[in-house]
Amino acid sequence: MSKRKILFAVFTTLITALVFFLCLYFSGNAQAQLPSITQMNYNLKSDDLPLTIKDIENLSQRISFKQVSFCTELEQVNVKEESVTPVLTNEFYFEIYGQALNGSGITKENIENKDKVAVISSNIALKLFFNTDAVGKTVTLNDEVYTICGVIQENDNIINRLSGDGKQRIYITYTCYSGYENCDVNTISYDNSASSAPLIEQMNLSQYHPTNFSEKAKVIKSFEHIIFLILFIALCFVALKIWCRICKKLIKDIKENLRDNYFLKSIKTIPYKYILLIITALGIPAVLLSIFLISDFSIFIVPRYIPYDNIFDVSHYISAGVENSNIINSLALTGDNFLINLYSASYNLLFWLLIIFALCFAALLCLVTNMLNRIILSVKNRG
Repeated sequence: MSKRKILFAVFTTLITALVFFLCLYFSGNAQAQLPSITQMNYNLKSDDLPLTIKDIENLSQRISFKQVSFCTELEQVNVKEESVTPVLTNEFYFEIYGQALNGSGITKENIENKDKVAVISSNIALKLFFNTDAVGKTVTLNDEVYTICGVIQENDNIINRLSGDGKQRIYITYTCYSGYENCDVNTISYDNSASSAPLIEQMNLSQYHPTNFSEKAKVIKSFEHIIFLILFIALCFVALKIWCRICKKLIKDIKENLRDNYFLKSIKTIPYKYILLIITALGIPAVLLSIFLISDFSIFIVPRYIPYDNIFDVSHYISAGVENSNIINSLALTGDNFLINLYSASYNLLFWLLIIFALCFAALLCLVTNMLNRIILSVKNRG
């Protein structure tokens, strides 16, 4: 092989390996940040008005609101020349989202006592106090002084950068805000294992768009399964090609031996070739079948994207994609949409990485096949 071909093979291998590890990194990172919750965001295109916090309080008197949270975003205010968005929430918000905190989150006692406490992010803490050790310090919002009880430990990685919406939020106890009863609820979130989850799902809350992030995590996980499926198909292609060539060579040698000997004498003369033929003929397919049975290549597709009558109905896929885009655009205007942005950004990134990986891997596979053919040909010529 020429130096140019060798360099191209090395470059293709490095690119394929890089994209492979990038896919696994983004997939694993996104899954780790998608908790097992359902988030309901108010759809601005809905004709129905959103619930108010008073409605939520009345609802909580009828059903258990344990592991259920809500958010109400107020107008942006300036704090030391930083634009921040105050968010009214209850005691379960940080628990169901699984956010790591220095200090503590808002507690039930804070809600009952109407304590003026706040939880801020580590990025805001750095901007306001020049360090993340902000527990016990105060921040002024709308002429009201709030004591910081917790700091969210944010990871400044590429996933967070892609999924952020640019807002800097400060979470405060909803009961301490004057006139909170009439504030609109932008987001309702609940743990999928909460006792009241089935009841909330059956309520007529058509003005809110539900997003089950357990389902989204399965879709992200499917990207990993597709990658390993591509690798497995390539392994099958190479293994079966080697299997075919080895079997042909062994059968050819056995046929030549049978011309001079009877079958039993041939077995005694070249027993190792019969053994190799049996091992190769049965062993390689058995290994591939075992890998297939052990591995998990299941691919999760959201049911509503699949037409019931005809899977080749292109118009259905187009309309579903347009509808999904309209919903995301609507939800992007309100509510705590970090997880929606996280899923959307991760999905798009993984989709294009998967295409690049498949193309690079196909080119690499062609190179490997070409090299194997040349090696086999050279061995034949020497023989």
